[in-house]
Amino acid sequence: MSIMKSRKATSIGLLAIFLWSSMVGLLREVSQSIGPVSGAAMVYTIASLLLIFTIGFPKLNSFPRRYLIWGTLLFVSYELCLCLSIGFASNNHQAIEVGMVNYLWPTLTIMAAIIFNGQRTTLLIIPGFITAMLGSV
Repeated sequence: MSIMKSRKATSIGLLAIFLWSSMVGLLREVSQSIGPVSGAAMVYTIASLLLIFTIGFPKLNSFPRRYLIWGTLLFVSYELCLCLSIGFASNNHQAIEVGMVNYLWPTLTIMAAIIFNGQRTTLLIIPGFITAMLGSV
């Protein structure tokens, strides 16, 4: 990979981290302005349009039908629960707490893969798991 492609990939990765970390604040602010349900719908509509204009419409027939159905169902359910819990939070402090619990999903996904799928791992998973949990606590 060339240096320019590497820098572009790094820049996009940093932008993704920034956008992901600002999501709770954005959802809270929009929800307070136009309501929890309308706010969530607006944020994800604009995000979808930005994706379509920047990378194009995905070729849905290249994905297995079962993956699309279950993936869509789970993702939409997760996002609805997250957006509504942030939008209906009593105050900003409670919205931040919801956001912190939300950031545990990568850690819990890895642990579920180890427990339920028998993924191989090393003992380094233990301090990593503890660090992730303590970071949220």
